[in-house]
Amino acid sequence: MGKSHVSLVLGLTATAAVWTPLPAQAATFDYSRVENITARPIDSDHVLNFFGDPSENEGFTAFFNLDFTASDVGHIEISKNAPGNIAPYYTTGRQASPEEPDSGSTRSASLNDVTGFSNFFSYLSDNSISLSTIGLGYGQKSDRDFRATWNLGEDKQGQDWFASPDSNLEERIYRANPDDVEIFISYEDTKILNFGYTDFYNILDYGDSVENTDDFDIILTDPFTADIVEGLDPFSAGLAQAFLVDIAEAGGGVQVVFEEAGVEDAPLMFGNGFGVLSFPFPFTLRGVAIATVPEPSSVIGIFMLGALGAVARSTKQKKRKSSN
Repeated sequence: MGKSHVSLVLGLTATAAVWTPLPAQAATFDYSRVENITARPIDSDHVLNFFGDPSENEGFTAFFNLDFTASDVGHIEISKNAPGNIAPYYTTGRQASPEEPDSGSTRSASLNDVTGFSNFFSYLSDNSISLSTIGLGYGQKSDRDFRATWNLGEDKQGQDWFASPDSNLEERIYRANPDDVEIFISYEDTKILNFGYTDFYNILDYGDSVENTDDFDIILTDPFTADIVEGLDPFSAGLAQAFLVDIAEAGGGVQVVFEEAGVEDAPLMFGNGFGVLSFPFPFTLRGVAIATVPEPSSVIGIFMLGALGAVARSTKQKKRKSSN
């Protein structure tokens, strides 16, 4: 996931390019060119915009075994105009990265904009909660080995990835055991929502030249479900339920969509026997339709209970202000 112009060869060293953002580019991708991955971005009026900045210990990492005889190194890119690097075998959020020393990260990205999600946004606004306190993370669970995260499986062409020297596209499918991985939303450092399992689909367009400025990188998921974390305090539960009310109105599911024109050079790190590439993670989390939709009335009932925590917190804030 993610394309890097760091040279990954047997003579690998600890030097790597420093990540710097490329100028923003207005570009779109023609999904009709994709032949093997069926997932597509789903339009939505409920959109949360997240950004994971590597300089803030966020983003996502792609990593591979440094033993080049191992099965989890990753294949060599073969598409037209590809730089011929290793396609990293694993992907995980920065909070679950194998890099050493540990990054200290608690999330993959932070919320920076909201469209729709009226209940969720009102809960944040009414309680003076900064958008940046809301985070999203993905990766192997904390008690699992790094190798349990999403990966290329057998790394078999025609099954786990699709590419040809005659095409400038590559399609990759990253899978995992659903019991070993997690996708979550957090408030500050507290997980408040757990999401259901999805594969991650990575589509790379290497452009019409060998330069990286005309490349396009896409990460997609299937629609997946959301559930509240058990045992939350009333305030955090109310925040989570506000999100679920909006998701129910949107159709009961969520989808991650990452589309980026141009490619950054990725910092190369090491840890636990892996080479680790760190990427920025700007993506949207969209409320979308899914086969099984929760009943809005039942979600709203629980939401009202959780909202009592918000009322109590808001009242305390007002009392403190009036006493000053």
